[in-house]
Amino acid sequence: MLINLYIKNFGLIDLLIVDLQNGLNIITGETGAGKSIIIEALQVALGGRAAAGEQIRAGSERMWIQATFDINNNKKVILMLEEQGVGVPEDSILILTREINRSGKNVCRLNGQTVTLSCYRGIGRNLVDSHVQHEQHSLLDQNRHRELLDRFGGALVTDTLKEVTNLYSLWKETFNTFKKLSRNDEERVKQADLLRYEINEIEKIDPKPGEDEELASEKKVLVNAEKICLLAAESYSLIYEGTHGQAPVTDLLSKAMDLLKNLALLDEHTEHLYKSLESVFYQVEDAARELAVLNSKVEHDPQRLEAVEERLELLNNLKNKYAPTIPEIFDYLAKARDELEKLENKKELAATYAEELKKIEQSYMKAAEILSSRRLQAAEKLEEEVSRELVDLEMGRVKFQVVFTRVDGLSPGGAERVEFLISPNPGEPLKPLAKIASGGELSRIMLALKALLAEADDIPVIIFDEVDAGIGGRSLHAVAEKLAKISKHHQIICVTHAAQVASFASVHYRVRKEFDGERTVTKVDKLALPDRVDELARMLGGKEVTDISRRHARQMLSSASKNLASEGIS
Repeated sequence: MLINLYIKNFGLIDLLIVDLQNGLNIITGETGAGKSIIIEALQVALGGRAAAGEQIRAGSERMWIQATFDINNNKKVILMLEEQGVGVPEDSILILTREINRSGKNVCRLNGQTVTLSCYRGIGRNLVDSHVQHEQHSLLDQNRHRELLDRFGGALVTDTLKEVTNLYSLWKETFNTFKKLSRNDEERVKQADLLRYEINEIEKIDPKPGEDEELASEKKVLVNAEKICLLAAESYSLIYEGTHGQAPVTDLLSKAMDLLKNLALLDEHTEHLYKSLESVFYQVEDAARELAVLNSKVEHDPQRLEAVEERLELLNNLKNKYAPTIPEIFDYLAKARDELEKLENKKELAATYAEELKKIEQSYMKAAEILSSRRLQAAEKLEEEVSRELVDLEMGRVKFQVVFTRVDGLSPGGAERVEFLISPNPGEPLKPLAKIASGGELSRIMLALKALLAEADDIPVIIFDEVDAGIGGRSLHAVAEKLAKISKHHQIICVTHAAQVASFASVHYRVRKEFDGERTVTKVDKLALPDRVDELARMLGGKEVTDISRRHARQMLSSASKNLASEGIS
């Protein structure tokens, strides 16, 4: 749901913060007060078109709009965010921030992380569905119609769809393997020859685990053999033989040990010093012996150095050709052997996969046929219910139809495409939703569909702007009831001029203009019950609010409250 909308320097808005709630959020106000400007700001916040020169408040260089959403359980949006590398906090709060300056430069952020406008817009499109004049509607996207019909059809349809999708995935995987096995013989022979060459080359060199590291270490010793011998001999001499008339380290340590031994006889607290030095003495002797062994063991061996370098070159060539490490070369070798085996057994394998493909195709066609039948049943039910909904909305002459178009070949979604078509007037041909009347009429058609598809549609927030335009009486009451019904499953934000619609609000906001002594600004008030009565009275009777209009407003609120209670809406 949309928790909060922060708007700064947008149109007549200096600074505006609107806190929204679940259910039906109604926005009203006098003509020209700026009701639609809040919807326009939200559209921009979601990535909609922005006219910087027109929308940035006079005297300001930039505008900021920030929309805060709770995306708990919105798996689709969470997945999209993860794909973009945007972290989702534990509280499931997502903040969309858009900053636009007069030059038209956009900065779009998701939870503070800068993203491209296309990425930002994609997230917004899955958070809010706007039914606003001159704006696109989600139901106008024909690609969504099959998904919505399937959801409307319930578990009977969606479970069959899962079976069809799984069979298609299995078929696709099997087909790709079959296709690879069915390459022409010339290509297969070339591929097999290449694999044999690669396998033979790796097996001939026969690398061993860790061999490259051991050889690199040995090469380092061989290259520096003379220097190693010199350093070892000199170190040994200093420790055990002494040089230039200087006593060896072991003699000096031995003398020091004698002195400390005598010291310990006089002061037993110093005995640990003697033991420490004694330990050092034995360690020095061990080091001297190892240096002597090293000096005798290491020798300059050009032939061995050459052999090591040649072996390393062979191993490095393998790394450059096949994989960067010896374990990965082993993996490559295993895959090459497996691929060669498949190629050599191509005919047998191809026949096996061809038979498997037939079986999978038969299972797919059977499941797809069941899915088509169940979709057809769901479509007939949807057509009937939409027709009933349209009658309530004084659009009884409008014809709604779900049209199926066969898909060539196998597809993950079944054997048909689905499209919703409308004929606004008797005698007119059925047309796609995108090509019929706009404005209030289109919004009411969308309202009818939304009322039926409320549970099926996964977009959490829906905006309706003047959905009541051009209708009155009983139809207004029907519009209000349908908005309330949808608000059980979605957060609704609705701009209306109709008191009947406003009386069904879960929360009611009034938009007004105010002159602060220098400039005109737009303000929004969240109305308590007494203010709601006055606002409904104004909507019923014009600017002059009377006792009669107030009494009528109270009756309307009471009636709406009873209607909501009967529908289980608080």
